Amino acid sequence: MAAFLPLDVLVSLLATGVTADNGYNTSSPTPPPPQQTSYNPPTPATPPPAQCDKLLVRVEGMVYCQSCVHRDSWSLDGAKPLPRAKVSVTCRDAKNRVMGCQKAVADESGYFLAEFGETKVSDFYMGDPRKACYVRLLASPDIKCNEPTNINFGIEGALLRDEGKRWHGEGYDYVVYATGPLAFRPAICMPKHHY
Repeated sequence: MAAFLPLDVLVSLLATGVTADNGYNTSSPTPPPPQQTSYNPPTPATPPPAQCDKLLVRVEGMVYCQSCVHRDSWSLDGAKPLPRAKVSVTCRDAKNRVMGCQKAVADESGYFLAEFGETKVSDFYMGDPRKACYVRLLASPDIKCNEPTNINFGIEGALLRDEGKRWHGEGYDYVVYATGPLAFRPAICMPKHHY
């Protein structure tokens, strides 16, 4: 039908919204008005429970035997857990003096856990066990993998991190801190290239 109409009539019909579809108006429907939502001001966050002045601190981590392939790097690709490896966990007091040292032995999966007794938070250096305590490698039972590495500062003293493992006990907070994985490496590695 539109093909036989003069151009000026066709333009006027299109301007008024009439089409060749039997004169129906194809304009889009009016969108509904936006829904009104009531404003609810944000409720203040519940403050965290007050921390106790006393802590029962535990320190956990893993000890590995680094692969010869990654010797002289911090990579633990291909590393194997080192059962019965020994580490020390040392904490310093508010005056930066050694207040305690615990030795821990890794289990069959290379995992170690050292526990300190109930201690006042203010007794730790800067009032924070993460700043007061560190972990060092001590000894490996494996004569084929007994050279300590400084991966995650296992020689200098690996720092602790808080991974949110905290429970409220009776009169104290029970806290487990972690250190990055530590590693020994073989003292002798076969050369990569054979001549």
